[in-house]
Amino acid sequence: MRIFYFLFLLFHFQGNVHSDKQKTAPFNPDKEKVEIMRVAVQRINLIIDETLSEKGIKYNSRLNDFLFTRRVFVDLTGTIPTYEELVQFVNQKMKNKRTFLINKLLGSEEYVSHTYNYFADLLRIQTKVPGQKTNSALFTGWLKESIHRDKPYNRIVYEMVSASGSMVQNPAAGYLLRDKDMKLDHVAFMTKIFLAKDIACAQCHDHPSEDWTQKEYYAFASFLGELEIGETKDIKMDRLQKSMFAKKEKFFHHPKFRAAVRSKYKNFSVADKKLKELKAEFKQITGGNQFAAFDDSDSKLPLPDDYQYKDAKPGDILKPAFIVGRPLGGTSKKSKRDQLAYWLAHPENGWFSMAIANRMWARFMGQGVAEPLHNVKLEKCANPRLLKTLSEVMVALDFDLRAFSWVLMHTHSYNRLATRKKMEKEDDYFFQGPILRRMTAEQIWDSLVTLMVKDPLRYRQPTPVSLMDINDGWTAFHFIDNLTDEKYRLVDSYTGEAVLTEGRTYNNISTDQTLTTSKGKNQLILARASELPQPAPAGHFLQKFGQSERLFVVGSTSKVGSVPQLMELMNGFTTEVLTSPDSLIFQRLQRLKNPWKKAEVVFLSILNRLPTEEEKNLLLEEMQSASSGDFSDLIWALLNTPEFFFIK
Repeated sequence: MRIFYFLFLLFHFQGNVHSDKQKTAPFNPDKEKVEIMRVAVQRINLIIDETLSEKGIKYNSRLNDFLFTRRVFVDLTGTIPTYEELVQFVNQKMKNKRTFLINKLLGSEEYVSHTYNYFADLLRIQTKVPGQKTNSALFTGWLKESIHRDKPYNRIVYEMVSASGSMVQNPAAGYLLRDKDMKLDHVAFMTKIFLAKDIACAQCHDHPSEDWTQKEYYAFASFLGELEIGETKDIKMDRLQKSMFAKKEKFFHHPKFRAAVRSKYKNFSVADKKLKELKAEFKQITGGNQFAAFDDSDSKLPLPDDYQYKDAKPGDILKPAFIVGRPLGGTSKKSKRDQLAYWLAHPENGWFSMAIANRMWARFMGQGVAEPLHNVKLEKCANPRLLKTLSEVMVALDFDLRAFSWVLMHTHSYNRLATRKKMEKEDDYFFQGPILRRMTAEQIWDSLVTLMVKDPLRYRQPTPVSLMDINDGWTAFHFIDNLTDEKYRLVDSYTGEAVLTEGRTYNNISTDQTLTTSKGKNQLILARASELPQPAPAGHFLQKFGQSERLFVVGSTSKVGSVPQLMELMNGFTTEVLTSPDSLIFQRLQRLKNPWKKAEVVFLSILNRLPTEEEKNLLLEEMQSASSGDFSDLIWALLNTPEFFFIK
């Protein structure tokens, strides 16, 4: 029976628990979309070619294979390539090998992990939902699965904004639950992210330098006026919900549910007692102690008591109105929030498509076509034609972010060396190449983990089953067994065994990727940033290197150097692990006898390039009598170079 329980665990983590060293299918769009992508590349290239020619600017030098490999790995998977991945690509002689690599990385689980990090920052995702006891695992799992399935970006946004119910019923509701009792702030966050408009000042008064008025702010916020967040027990269930609960409850009486419980609790008397408890738990959950988003027609959002303008009176209820753009149809029979979601994510909403296209361009190029990303002013855009084209490409590709990434990575601009000139905010830039970027905290951490362990995605957060996922006795058991424990957990994807449960010490599981301690004191999980608590706890490597605290959208992350970063690099835990004789790099070195070849492996592993002639001469001199200690020094030195942290 235990083997069936193990197989159940293995196949019901919604893609989160499996070995990521298994081959994944590369990105492979249909012929029609491929043609749209190719034409899009040509359009973008033509615009930038003409602009650079007009300005008398030349493209930067082309990327060689080493720099290209490092860049696309960091940009698409959030980590530098391994030594083996780099050497394999550089040595390939096949035609269009760069396209093949891009397709492979776009289809990888590492892409999902890295893309999740990006949106987790934008959506300010925290493991513990602020102001609640709820864990956000269902929401984060839904988001990761949406990225994995390549769900269109506008569909993701629509589902989040229009979501109703608790995360147990509808995981997308986690987006709304994040800002419980912060309705007006939620509106400001929404416009910054989805419309590239900062209207926050108008929450309290007419904007001093923009067209937004306080009345317009409240008119737009009125679309969320009926939104309420409360416990499900306080919400009147409609006939459809009652029917759904009754349908799901029948699986708790199924023989497979009983078998699942007994496989976990060996003693039959204990198992039978637990059966009753779990059934009661289900009734309690559906009866409602979960926070949920719902619409209440009696709920309104009046103008504040201190409203001071003559165009309305304090306490007035405003008719909902869009802050930018125009109405785009839809039915008035839907809730106001559903009308907002429909308009917001509509392909004809130019501000929406422009906002995400500009953000994606900035992800890979280091700067948006229009800046700042959260408050675009079209009249100040240096290349409005390029911005318009990117927006049109996003719509033509049906908001497929994988396909859009493919387009950007095939442009002339992306395949050039980064511009190292310091750019001021007021400077126009015409993209003769990307701008030199420092890796994010997550990219640095994931790169170091890649250097430390064979499979960085081995330890994963399991995604609990939602109410909608219950379709048999096994999933009924998995649903209730996970929801009775709202703590952060980590699971070994090879075995399905729990590695870590919040509030407990690390489980003593013997694997070839052990959880390591620094001098027997500080415990550190060697897992990707997407699988760690969101955000990382104070003092963690990610926190020291500028990870967002997930409180704000603007200025939430930092790439500024600091003394704690220097100390971490010079004598921190990660450096200690990588310079130890049993690290992955040293394991590769053990197979080699030639000191120069060993040094070459270190360079290719950390900086992803061969040494220059000057470096080679210096190394040859130093490596004549090289010992393992000498290579520890070389590893330490390369990890502490600025080159390791920047994307050239």
